[in-house]
Amino acid sequence: MGAVRLAPVLAALLGASLLAAPTVAQAADTVPLTSTFNHPAGTGAEQNAIRNQLVSLIQRSPSGSRIDGSIYLFTDTTVSAALVAAKERGVKVKMIIDGDSVDTGGSQYDTLKAGLGTTLSADSWVLACPVPRGCLGNRKLNADHTGAINHNKFFLFSQVGDTDGVVFQTSANLTTTQRTKYFNNAVTIPDAGSGLYTTYRAYWEDLKKHGSSGSGLDHYYKTQQSGKYKTYFFPRKEDSGTYDKDPSTDTIVSLLKNVSCAGGVTRIRVGMYAFTRVQVADKLVSLKQAGCRVDLLHNDESGNLGTAVGNAVKGNLTTVSRCKGTTQNADGTTRAIGVHSKYLLIEGTYLDATGRKLVFTGSHNYTFPNLRSYDETLLKIDNAAVYDSFKANFESMRTGSYCTQY
Repeated sequence: MGAVRLAPVLAALLGASLLAAPTVAQAADTVPLTSTFNHPAGTGAEQNAIRNQLVSLIQRSPSGSRIDGSIYLFTDTTVSAALVAAKERGVKVKMIIDGDSVDTGGSQYDTLKAGLGTTLSADSWVLACPVPRGCLGNRKLNADHTGAINHNKFFLFSQVGDTDGVVFQTSANLTTTQRTKYFNNAVTIPDAGSGLYTTYRAYWEDLKKHGSSGSGLDHYYKTQQSGKYKTYFFPRKEDSGTYDKDPSTDTIVSLLKNVSCAGGVTRIRVGMYAFTRVQVADKLVSLKQAGCRVDLLHNDESGNLGTAVGNAVKGNLTTVSRCKGTTQNADGTTRAIGVHSKYLLIEGTYLDATGRKLVFTGSHNYTFPNLRSYDETLLKIDNAAVYDSFKANFESMRTGSYCTQY
């Protein structure tokens, strides 16, 4: 697996003077709409595909441009080195990371602190969200919940090469485990007049504002249509009842209500790391009963699939597959292979329009903390080529050797 380029790179040909020798044409460095998927049991390049895509964007950011990132876990020395190098050549690099990740083994916070500084009025800095909350979210849902986190995983580039306004959204944290143990996904999106970059920047500014002062929020939920894209930013508080008893304010349930199964042509695919919201499971089951094909692929580590969700979906969807395979390490030991992606694919009738191909991806797991407490991003992409690339990724996992139907 790797990057799937979804638009051609256009060449800018330099004109040759009639009085001079012909000049070698120089290709413009443009950023196409790209889907990227890693393969944790593949070659080094396949494992590192998402990281390599991100590093390429960082390295191609010119002096005077800016990079704004928001990430949950960050232990990747290659990315931290690229960010510090970008700052040293004149790029304004501003990073927001979750406070809990500061003391994580191998944390790159100290590297970023030394290389970027922590003065928020400077051109470059790193900010850790205050513990025990996210930068925005401050809600502890119950006695067993440890509190909010900044679970985001995105980078914003004011310029990459010759392209202005690039959004990089992924499901992967910047850790070795994410590259070598889990399937993940990413999208690289040039703004191209959609307004998506500005929308993300406004959210990022709110993360900075609330993360650097104040006590946080128990509700933030904002949505924005930006051309063929739509963003959903969390946390989202229930309107009534308790955090787990109001499906009317569950964004995924609401999105699934827009699906029509008439004619039996609509297909839903869910690839999900953590899934504990039974209301979402119940809606998927009802859509299967209404004539949709519904395929679920989930991670199989303890607690990733809630008991109520497991009971609801078992035998009641078209297929349900768990991802918990193994692969051999160079030293002869084995490691588990799972899925950390978080996406919903809808093909068919949506909002009464037929032939739709939609991707919903980002950092949003189907758990109540991800909905009600955490700083999160869900991104809707209305693009057939992006959909087809995610569909191919889903089917390669579903039919591959690391996920098993049951």
